[in-house]
Amino acid sequence: MLTGLLHAAPGVRVRASVSSACEGRALPVHDIDVVLVDLDLGDGDGIDLARELRAEAPTLHVVLLSAADASHRIRALPSSERSAWSYLSKTSALSAASLLQALMSAAEGRPVIDRGLAERRVVLPDSPLDALSGRQLEVLKLLAAGLTNAAIAAELGIAVRSVDNHVNAVYLALGVTATAQTNARVTAASLFLDHTR
Repeated sequence: MLTGLLHAAPGVRVRASVSSACEGRALPVHDIDVVLVDLDLGDGDGIDLARELRAEAPTLHVVLLSAADASHRIRALPSSERSAWSYLSKTSALSAASLLQALMSAAEGRPVIDRGLAERRVVLPDSPLDALSGRQLEVLKLLAAGLTNAAIAAELGIAVRSVDNHVNAVYLALGVTATAQTNARVTAASLFLDHTR
């Protein structure tokens, strides 16, 4: 079903489709931008497989699918590796738009946290996220779900310039800066995941 959906999507080219971890190890990873992998592969673990593939091709991005909340597994990855990982629940993946948006965001280097999961997450006590206003936290949740500033503005019914201001305020409050090695959006999304449950 997913292969058929992706074949029909404009701008997406399916390089391979496999049904096991064993077959996955033979993927032509240097010709792939994003790998979509299930957490439970029957003959192995999707996270372990994706880490093996990324060891071979460090620019590879991963969109992990799971029926259960596996965000703790993503948080357990080294922070240097986390920016290449996105997470979708299988419920969200049933929406073609959500799946395609996650894959496109991942290909552009913007990891996505399942929107439903992001919206349900609760800020941990004594978290740096406590410094955010309610609107800033709402913007951060949507940012972590992979939405662009324009999409966040449409979702919240506010101007894109207002979203820009909220995003900049979030970065300032969390001490997030962009460098040659880091992306501010990715860092903010990672902080959101680290400081919520």
